[in-house]
Amino acid sequence: MDMRTSALPATLSDATPDLKPVAVTRWSARLANPQCERDYRLHRFADDRRRALLMMGLGAVAGGLNFLVELHAYLHNASGFYALVPPFATIWLPLAGLLLVRRMRTPGALEVLLVAGVVVSMTVRLIMVTLHPDMPSMGPTVMVGVVFVIYLYLPISFMASVALAAAFSVVAPFWWSLSQGPPLPPDQLYRTLVWLLLANAFGCIAANSLHRSLRMQFSQSLLLQQLLSTDALTGIANRRRFDSALEREWRRCRRTGPPLSLLMIDVDHFKPYNDQFGHQQGDECLRQVARLLLDAVRRPADLVARYGGEEFLCMLPDSGMAGALAVANKLAAALRQADIYHPRSPAGARLTISIGAATAKDLAGEPTALVAFADKLLYAAKAAGRNQVKVGQLSIGNRTARAA
Repeated sequence: MDMRTSALPATLSDATPDLKPVAVTRWSARLANPQCERDYRLHRFADDRRRALLMMGLGAVAGGLNFLVELHAYLHNASGFYALVPPFATIWLPLAGLLLVRRMRTPGALEVLLVAGVVVSMTVRLIMVTLHPDMPSMGPTVMVGVVFVIYLYLPISFMASVALAAAFSVVAPFWWSLSQGPPLPPDQLYRTLVWLLLANAFGCIAANSLHRSLRMQFSQSLLLQQLLSTDALTGIANRRRFDSALEREWRRCRRTGPPLSLLMIDVDHFKPYNDQFGHQQGDECLRQVARLLLDAVRRPADLVARYGGEEFLCMLPDSGMAGALAVANKLAAALRQADIYHPRSPAGARLTISIGAATAKDLAGEPTALVAFADKLLYAAKAAGRNQVKVGQLSIGNRTARAA
């Protein structure tokens, strides 16, 4: 065996990514990757908004029941007209919140609205407690219940819930104590503070566990999606991911009008290479080819994928025939510059590629037509002697092709 086979470095296995779940921070209960955290919040946004709508609806129902109680007391001269104002506010404030929540389009805006809504709602509830100094037992029950709602139901971030619950736990006991007129017995105030402390401790632990668990599930799903969309041999996108991306870009380009180009790439005379050096060296060769293609294609929207065997695909959104030809020539030049030794290749004992470059401007029909046309151009390049590029433009009837 020729010693020049060592031109393939042993580190090519690094082309396969080290797939690990995104870590979740212990104390703040967030995904360590900021982009993944944003993706998680967008993923949860629809459910969070539905939960907020349900909470607002239940708040309006509770406010209506309180209002009926106060109205009954007012009609029987058991309370003044002023006592009707807070329960009436607890009806229309949640209803106004319903309308605002329905208009929210981002997780950040929803969180700000919910925090502001809780502050206003709790202020109204504390005013209602103030108007009933003859019901001292209602205060601790309301406060503990509010703390658990903030921690375990309110769809906001963990740190925001901790800050909101802590602020409420400081303000509410003193407000309640001052609202009772005569000073509360020390033992009653002490028991209230103990219950609030326990509620915050249990609520904080439970909320942290819940937030971390949900994010870990999301992280695992990201890992699974990455595994399902990554070619195990080369570490680049696989056929599944390519089909999904092509379908998405086809719809976008058909809607907005720009062309879409596709390169189908075949490693020339790869079977003789495998016969010469063995399948293990052949796998290393495919890894190097994949890395060279990936390094040569730089635009974020472009996608390099393994089609199967020694065939690769390169999708180029918003690129016409001239752009597709330029990228194809760049890829072929990258292979020539790598100078991978192939003693049984007619092209000067080095590895080469053949490319079929198809462009679609009229994106009627299905994206499979573009794949079939690129495959047809690739076979034309191979029939013409390999180590070359054939380009063409897909028409409605798939009849127009200009070779180069």
